[in-house]
Amino acid sequence: MYNELLTIENEIVTISDDLDSSYHIGNWAIPPSYYEFSKELGYGLLLELFLTYIPMGKGNPFCDSLENQNIYLKNILKKYLETPLMMLKNADNYNLIANAEPFMFGENGEIVFWDIRESKEGEYPIYLANFPVGVYYAGGNFREFIINLTDKDAYKKILTFYEEPLLPKFRPLKMVQ
Repeated sequence: MYNELLTIENEIVTISDDLDSSYHIGNWAIPPSYYEFSKELGYGLLLELFLTYIPMGKGNPFCDSLENQNIYLKNILKKYLETPLMMLKNADNYNLIANAEPFMFGENGEIVFWDIRESKEGEYPIYLANFPVGVYYAGGNFREFIINLTDKDAYKKILTFYEEPLLPKFRPLKMVQ
C-alpha cells in the first residue's frame, strides 16, 4: 500500500512485525493506517523530513521506538505549554497540544501528533506543530498525511514556509538499542 505512494530508497530494515492490530500505548490504540505503515515500511526517514517512530512493544530497549519517543516528545510539548507563545493563546491550539499523542519528529523541529479525542474508524486526526508558528491539520489518516504533504496544492496549508511539496520518499533506517 505505502510502496505505491513512496519511493523506497533501500532495503527495509526495522518493522513492527510482532504486534497485533489492537496494540495499545496507554489508553489509545495505534491507528490502522499507521499500524500498516509500521508493518510494511517501519522505522526510517519519511519525505526526507520526518523520523517515523514505530511501535516495538512494551518495555522495548529501542530509544527510537514509538513507545519511548512518545513519552519524550510529550515532555517537549508540555514545556511549550509553559511558554508564553502567541500560537498557544488560541484555545484550540492549546487544547490540541495539551492532548497530543506525538508519533513523528521533523528534522527542522516539527512535531507530528494524533488528537486521540476524535476517533473515526480507529483513525485519529493528524496535526503538525511548527513552534512557534502554529498547529496545522495534516490529514485524517496516515496515507492522507503523506498525500497532503507531497501534493503541490495541499502542502502549503501545512508547511507554510516551504516553497515546494515534500518528495514522496522513504529511507529505511536501522533501529539501535
